[in-house]
Amino acid sequence: MKRPVLFFVGLLGVGLLVAGLLGFQNVVTDTTATESQKIRIGLPPDPNALPLFILEQRQDDLLPGFELELVSNPAGDPSAMRAMLQNGRVDFAFFNLIGGVRFIEGGLEQLELVAPWVWQGIYLLTPADSSEPENVDGRQVFAAPGLSTPPHVVTERALRAQGIEPKFASTGAGMALLAQARNPQRAPAGIAAPEPLVSLILHRQEAEDWEQQWTISLDPTKELEDRLGVRVPLGAIWSVGDQANQAQREALMAGLEAVIAWLKDPEHHEEAAKIAAQRFDSFFNMPIPEAALLRMLRSERVKWKPADDPAIREAVAAYLREVFDIEPPVGLFSQ
Repeated sequence: MKRPVLFFVGLLGVGLLVAGLLGFQNVVTDTTATESQKIRIGLPPDPNALPLFILEQRQDDLLPGFELELVSNPAGDPSAMRAMLQNGRVDFAFFNLIGGVRFIEGGLEQLELVAPWVWQGIYLLTPADSSEPENVDGRQVFAAPGLSTPPHVVTERALRAQGIEPKFASTGAGMALLAQARNPQRAPAGIAAPEPLVSLILHRQEAEDWEQQWTISLDPTKELEDRLGVRVPLGAIWSVGDQANQAQREALMAGLEAVIAWLKDPEHHEEAAKIAAQRFDSFFNMPIPEAALLRMLRSERVKWKPADDPAIREAVAAYLREVFDIEPPVGLFSQ
């Protein structure tokens, strides 16, 4: 099995985030291109969808000689996601780093790590009138989309480093969570959630004048990096076996790097939010207001970090050991 040589960080997916909001809708694309000309990518409705939607629209310029095909990733359903990978439906998949490691530990040998540490965007929301993180000590905190996902585990470790021990409860990332979040009688002491769900909550509470107001009280990835000296690579790009050749890998990485550079310019944020809002709706059947995505971009609450950094492997190993208490599987990295 060939291992990827190119090892920078592009964009990834957490394969978990807001999958429960309103469901999925697969996309059908033209099949006239040969397999070597196609780049098929599985993605969930997480922050990586935004730059991938832009790459999709600008593929004639940024992916010359290739055709990009996006496939909705069955986020939140590990067995369905595993089947999608085993059946060869995609060449690349975007989901969280720990999820891919667990697949490899479970015997999914054809999964290869292309680029870790693709994005950051997990936050702890607390009521605006009691915003200090210590106010969640011993109280209920909702983890979206559920327990044992990165929003839960990363936030729990960051709070524990401060001596704060909340009682985490599993919740979806859909309409039921939003209904509870807006009601002071039903709301928890905190919500550990990923983007774009965080920006959606902040947008809707303003637009709909919620009785319960929320604010961001903790960036757990930054907290872990500062307190434990652990760089936090939330997600990754994975290659599925030998289905994609080196030319496809290099073209995808170069295209993603160009999109990320484009997104760093604030002048492009309105256009990016418009493209993403349209495609979240049409591709995932998940309406997310353009204003919420624009808020996310302008606040820089999501960071994509492409980098060819020799410390990345150490960061991945430290993250897996210190945050998830597991050893990196043999063969995770190319030699």
